[in-house]
Amino acid sequence: MGIIGDILFKLTGAFGVGLLACVSVFAQSTDGSFPTPVTTSEINGVIKARDVGDSRLTTYFYEFDGGQGDIFINVVTKNLSGDIDVYTAEGLRPLTKIVIYADIGTSETGRLIYLRKPERLILRVEGRTPGDEAATYKIKFAGSFIAKKQIKSEKEPAVEAIAKSEDSGIRVNSVGTIIPPEPKPMPPKKVEVEKPMVEKTTAEKPKEKEKKEPSKKPVVVVEDFPSETTKIETPKTTGKRPPKPTNVEEQVKTEGPKADPLASIRLVVQLKDGDVIESPMSEVLKFSVDKGVLTVIMKDGKITRYSILLVSKVTIE
Repeated sequence: MGIIGDILFKLTGAFGVGLLACVSVFAQSTDGSFPTPVTTSEINGVIKARDVGDSRLTTYFYEFDGGQGDIFINVVTKNLSGDIDVYTAEGLRPLTKIVIYADIGTSETGRLIYLRKPERLILRVEGRTPGDEAATYKIKFAGSFIAKKQIKSEKEPAVEAIAKSEDSGIRVNSVGTIIPPEPKPMPPKKVEVEKPMVEKTTAEKPKEKEKKEPSKKPVVVVEDFPSETTKIETPKTTGKRPPKPTNVEEQVKTEGPKADPLASIRLVVQLKDGDVIESPMSEVLKFSVDKGVLTVIMKDGKITRYSILLVSKVTIE
């Protein structure tokens, strides 16, 4: 019975320590604008190990008050490499810095801070574990330390609410690999329930059975009037057909071929050796001078070329 009692006592003690650690670690703020208020004289925290190749540091912020005088800070860490800084909330003036290395099992150190006037202070824990085991830290305060009151402020948003609002639905691990999203539950299908046929009440049936009364036909009254004979005069015909209209055929005047006005105009090419070449313009299609060569193209396809050095004069008469 004594052995069983010892085992139960150890299990109860371990459970209590774990419960206290969970309570102290709960709601650790990673946002310097909204630090976690320190409501007791002791802080217990855990920094989880990151994936292999992830060199990022984990940062937690805490807030407490200090009165005029000395504030004693005692720090006990295990498997933690990083820094613990204390600075004023107004102006972010640094007051002390504790550098911690994870080269030994458990490390313990302390600092003394003197305040000339009451100040609101911010404590930052920044570091990581060098191995796969989680890092732990315990910070105790004494002296002119003033714990914050547990007052929930409506203006300060909760850390969990901020994390949920910024969640885009895409999860990645510390290396940057996208983790496939969890399947969303399918909404239940809507089952259409057939509405029972409601028989029409007896009060409505007579209305449907009512037949429209046949519309009365209009009565036509016919009166007898004295008959009168009327003579219709038809135009007299001579028995002859009207003369057919004569088709007037206009004589198409055929005009003779028009005279070409270019027939009387000639293209005269006079060479320096005295030769003269004349061609009627009505037969000339084109003549031009290109790169020192006079080219005359006739309508029948004949092409004549003359060097401009041998041409004395070109005229159109």
